[in-house]
Amino acid sequence: MRQSAVSFEANGLKFEGVLATPDDLSGDVPGVVVCHPHPLFGGNMHNNVVSAVTYHLSTMGIATLKFNFRGVGNSEGEHSKGELEYQEVVAAQKLLTEWPGINSKKIGIVGYSFGTRVILRHPQLQKSPRAFAFISPSIEALEESTLKNDKRPKFVISGTRDKLLQSDKLTEVLNQFVNPPTIRSIEGADHFWANMEDLAVEPVSTFFYENLA
Repeated sequence: MRQSAVSFEANGLKFEGVLATPDDLSGDVPGVVVCHPHPLFGGNMHNNVVSAVTYHLSTMGIATLKFNFRGVGNSEGEHSKGELEYQEVVAAQKLLTEWPGINSKKIGIVGYSFGTRVILRHPQLQKSPRAFAFISPSIEALEESTLKNDKRPKFVISGTRDKLLQSDKLTEVLNQFVNPPTIRSIEGADHFWANMEDLAVEPVSTFFYENLA
């Protein structure tokens, strides 16, 4: 895996990120944008789950772009409770699709916790991805999603000890999707996936490999 520090702009703000590519960048490599968890609770692009996702995807020949949301690390701006963060996601997708060796028609997106809420609620960033994955989303984020009428592949994974997604309403909410997400539940995992990152990201990587590569 090769990693490059990158920067990009969105609406006058500059953001930092890391673009990772497989060693063999053939010119037809799929890519996935990775959105990190809540900034006000320590979430950033170096999070344990985010880093595990980028590594596992690279082993499957898929490039990734992880980045810091506004107000995190060296990214400019201020946290906006998920209202404006879609702007940097759109810019990150643009950077990834234009990167040499990346197939712009094989782009996916994955979020973890807060990152899932940004993806699920903003149609502005939902246009280009061919597949969507959500790690530890909340039931509210799924219920409010603008992706309900979208037929593209979607994948949800959560731990059995994660209270955000343990709800009697889950089946009802997922059935509101025209193409309901595939859901995977990992026994014993909580919202933070401590020492269980591989159990989260291996199924996610397989999902993207099957739908992009």
